[in-house]
Amino acid sequence: MMPALPTNHFRLAMRTLNRTLLILPLLAAMLAVAADKPARKEGSFGSGKAAGAYLTKEQLRTCLAHQAKVKDEDATMLNEQAGIATLKADIARSSDDLKGKLETIDRASAEAVDGYNDAVQTRDKQIDEYQKRVDAFNTRVDANQTERDAFGQGCINRRYFEEDEIAIRKGK
Repeated sequence: MMPALPTNHFRLAMRTLNRTLLILPLLAAMLAVAADKPARKEGSFGSGKAAGAYLTKEQLRTCLAHQAKVKDEDATMLNEQAGIATLKADIARSSDDLKGKLETIDRASAEAVDGYNDAVQTRDKQIDEYQKRVDAFNTRVDANQTERDAFGQGCINRRYFEEDEIAIRKGK
């Protein structure tokens, strides 16, 4: 008579083999699905190493809006800065002209003195306009810096999925 131990061992081995054979098709199917689905591409704001949790779609939408607002404001401020620089150059040119006229003005002629005084008042108005533009510009620079800081705090070096960005840019 044969010992009972080898038969039990054989049954156990067969049961394990059957379970393994049942699991293999499931594992193969899961691997096939995983191979069909490409990995999600990541993006990040800023040039540093992205870390932390991924931005949600709404957070990404907010960050993209902040970024666009900052870029638009930067472009607008560059144009304003060029306008201010032009006005400053006009004032400097006007001041130089007035200095030259002051040396040659006929002080005995009331009309010449009045003309010179009118030119000085015009230049003074330009200076006042220049100062108002500079003050307004500086206020905008401060506001833009605040917006830039808010963007930096909430968005710089934060990861997001590129497919979310594409969907947002398409209006979804």
